[in-house]
Amino acid sequence: MPIFSITRTATALSTSADLLTLVAANNKPLRVLMVDLKGMGTTSSANEVLMSRSTGGTGAGGALAAEKVNSNSAAASFSAFTTWGAQPTLAARPIWAFGPNTNGGIDKFVAVPGAEISVPASGQLSFRAAAGTGPVTIAVLVEEIDG
Repeated sequence: MPIFSITRTATALSTSADLLTLVAANNKPLRVLMVDLKGMGTTSSANEVLMSRSTGGTGAGGALAAEKVNSNSAAASFSAFTTWGAQPTLAARPIWAFGPNTNGGIDKFVAVPGAEISVPASGQLSFRAAAGTGPVTIAVLVEEIDG
């Protein structure tokens, strides 16, 4: 199963807009293996970023290309968006909360085998700030499951 990385660099957080949204293809679920958030500012400030299942959203844009970890893999079928006309609706409870301080703080999720974050076919996973607006870089390692 191919593995891909998606990276968004030095981007200001927003509590009303997703930093990144992963949307699985309609025939291939995803597994999130690792998420790395790093503060990219020069002053200290607290940030909280939630990883949540989401639904809906219209006018997706700012697509990021998924980079193949193995250069011989097929191209990714899923999408990674950075903008929306109308934001996705987050699930009532997040899957994970990150707390990267703006001034170089690092927070990471690394799945142990069997505890990867599953995203069903056509499902969505959003990363959005619950608090703070500091700039961060996010890197996500995703496995696309052959449907």
